[in-house]
Amino acid sequence: MRKSISAMLLILSITSCAQQNKKEAVKKTAPTSIDLKAILEDDPYIGQLKKYNYEPEYVMSITTLYAYEIRVNDIPVASNFSTMGGTIWYPINKAILQSGKQALSITIYPRYTDDNTQKEYFEDPDNYDFWLDITQTAWIDGSREEPKTVLEYEIPRKDDRGKEIDFSKLTSRHDELTFTAKVPYTLTGWSESTVFDKKDSVAVEQRVVAFYQKYRQLMIDKEALQLQKMKLNQGYETSQYSYLDKEKLFKDREEYVRDFPEELFIMAKLENYRLKFYGNNRVLGLIFTQDPYKGYSAMAKKFLDENDNPRISFSLLLLHQPEGSDSLEIIR
Repeated sequence: MRKSISAMLLILSITSCAQQNKKEAVKKTAPTSIDLKAILEDDPYIGQLKKYNYEPEYVMSITTLYAYEIRVNDIPVASNFSTMGGTIWYPINKAILQSGKQALSITIYPRYTDDNTQKEYFEDPDNYDFWLDITQTAWIDGSREEPKTVLEYEIPRKDDRGKEIDFSKLTSRHDELTFTAKVPYTLTGWSESTVFDKKDSVAVEQRVVAFYQKYRQLMIDKEALQLQKMKLNQGYETSQYSYLDKEKLFKDREEYVRDFPEELFIMAKLENYRLKFYGNNRVLGLIFTQDPYKGYSAMAKKFLDENDNPRISFSLLLLHQPEGSDSLEIIR
């Protein structure tokens, strides 16, 4: 009954939004070529975008029923705080700025038995285990290259002294590893950005919350052009590590500006979050702290799928303060 009521409220809310959008559509006009010029020809970063003969992709696969958070170079690339199990694949190029040794942080927690209930301890490793692999592959002449394993990890059964771990008393497990990646690009990313002091977390959080609130309002107002303008550098770096060309990037931006105002959704409230420091304290984000959305970005929108079932999607919104700037910007 509770889910039915929630679904009905969501339908009513989205219907109300749709009616409001129709009223506002009379006032708003479609973006002109002059408007689009700001996110196309006038993009100051796009001239740096390059194509390469060999474009490797790094993918992480995780097989477990346990909860976890994984970072590469202290950037979040994978997390799961739900009952979802089996094998999940995560592309991780977004955290790789250049070739060389990459830092891998693995934190594992007891599993969830339902959306709001997490066990206190780990369980028998013969029944519940954790495997992580990182592979490198690439597209060559339209075909995907055979993946090459660059790292394999399984939760240890023994501690550093060779003693069997008592999983029935284990509440978390953390390991720091490295692997080597070879990519053709070099990105600045957050490497030269301001280092934030956690002692100033109250003031820093106020700045991040203000940014999230502004972004959230732009989503509500369907300001597609402004949203794209806020992400020009992020869009360039995303295109580079994903190996998208300029034509594809421009096409995606034009379609977004055209189609986004027609989307039906309501934004989730900005509450029950925690400020998180990433990228060796150079990157910031707000993350939900309560189940069933624990561990997900606090920038979320609710919508109905094709069967009118309520759904929620989360947009990772990681901020940094570029060198020489006093403002926060989106970096991932």
